[in-house]
Amino acid sequence: MITITRSFLRHLRAVLRRALRITGRDAGPNLLFITGADGLRIQTRNTHAAVEHHTTGDFPAERICVPFALLTDCEGTKAEPVNLEQEPDGKIVARWTDNKIPQVVQYDSRLKESPILPVVPSAMAENDAGLWRALADAMEIAVTDSARYALTCIQLRSEGGRIVATDGLQLLVQRGFDFPWEGDVLIFRSTLFASKELPADGPLRIGKSDEWLVLQTGPWSFHLAIDKDRRFPKTEDFVRRPETASTRLTLAPGDADFLADAIQRLPCEADDCNQSVTLDLNGKVLVRARSSDSKVPTELVLSRSETSGEDLRFAINRKYLARALKLGLRELCMYGKEVPAQAVGENRDYIWAMLSGDTAIKPSNKAVRIDSCNGSSQTADETATATTVSPPVMTASTLPASSTPTANRSVHTMTKSNRFQTPSAIDENGNGSANGSNGSANGSNGSANGNNGNNGHASVVSEPADLIDQAEMLRSTLRTAASQASELIAALKQQKRTARSVQSALATLRQLDRVAM
Repeated sequence: MITITRSFLRHLRAVLRRALRITGRDAGPNLLFITGADGLRIQTRNTHAAVEHHTTGDFPAERICVPFALLTDCEGTKAEPVNLEQEPDGKIVARWTDNKIPQVVQYDSRLKESPILPVVPSAMAENDAGLWRALADAMEIAVTDSARYALTCIQLRSEGGRIVATDGLQLLVQRGFDFPWEGDVLIFRSTLFASKELPADGPLRIGKSDEWLVLQTGPWSFHLAIDKDRRFPKTEDFVRRPETASTRLTLAPGDADFLADAIQRLPCEADDCNQSVTLDLNGKVLVRARSSDSKVPTELVLSRSETSGEDLRFAINRKYLARALKLGLRELCMYGKEVPAQAVGENRDYIWAMLSGDTAIKPSNKAVRIDSCNGSSQTADETATATTVSPPVMTASTLPASSTPTANRSVHTMTKSNRFQTPSAIDENGNGSANGSNGSANGSNGSANGNNGNNGHASVVSEPADLIDQAEMLRSTLRTAASQASELIAALKQQKRTARSVQSALATLRQLDRVAM
């Protein structure tokens, strides 16, 4: 008899479904339970992978083959024991209790055992837990279907210990790992590395046989099938040296966190499948977006970040910028108007294509600006005069249903012939009306930011106490408005319920009239 727990079977099923790439319609391969003096081994295999889980210990020698369905039949959230045994008539029986109620399932003993596991190669290299995370990041970029190149795979290169992944629009290169083989290896896209059931904080051993990539972590051994037939695109030419960039952006840690939190909540054009945002690097760092139902853009002002080199304004897919932030990359390099952007880190580079055409959003004096330091929201005119403070505003425009960028004519694929025309530089204040030249404080056309030395008049700026009073009044007004809005919503809901009741009553009366007739 072999005893395991229901919670362990649940854990086992979650990992095996990912490793073996089992879909909802796939019954899954049979499982082999082997016990002996070296412990309990659970083995299975299909064309995609071979997996073994090894629990150390000393058990009576036994060998039981069961269908994959056993995991679904017996799994549970509690550590209740499940007893597997082979009856005298040859049938396999699983017994356990569910909420104190005995459960029994029988299986055919004539099941065919899965093929023997591949041999673990003698040359195995140990890497830290960063390799597991790097493989998970790379797998997120590989696509599910590709006709020409092996974009459904990631590439592991012995030279420099590199992991390379691309979908044709984005490229991730990670370096510094120890791979004990010569040449390049392609492994198919897998969700295994995103599994929460696996120990992602311990060392990971890696090796390669003729047909399999072998990974060992904790009690698990995974043999993942190698793609030996297809070709991976050449990507080396797209990774450039940061020092050759014409424009560089260095994000402060606080700004990076702020942007990562806010970027997906920025407004978006309803028909914009690329979910574009504009980066305006002109001494300041501005992230600009606009919805289809508003001509007024929203700007995130990353006031703690720095730029160097040429001024540049360009549009990119916000998904790629968000991924660069998720990867922990804080420096963005641009090499001209026609070259993909590159986010760089210590051991990784992330490159993605800019959006083509005149898609960058131009500055506007009416833009709603949100500063990363305090989250306060102002229009550009209010920022110039510094007389009014408004609460934070986020436009709740619905993003397009599809978050996958479409490779259409507005997107650059990664080829050397890419050409992206950047609009000519436009002054931050548009026509300069916020910085009037008269400097007079007693005329209707005088600018609040005029020259103090002109006619001896000073700029008109509210005292700090006045600003505090205005802010408190505004807070009180907003609280009242929120309360009234809640009451209005409740009244509308009640009215809706009443209308439904009236409609139901009228329908009943009509039925009664028909019966009477």
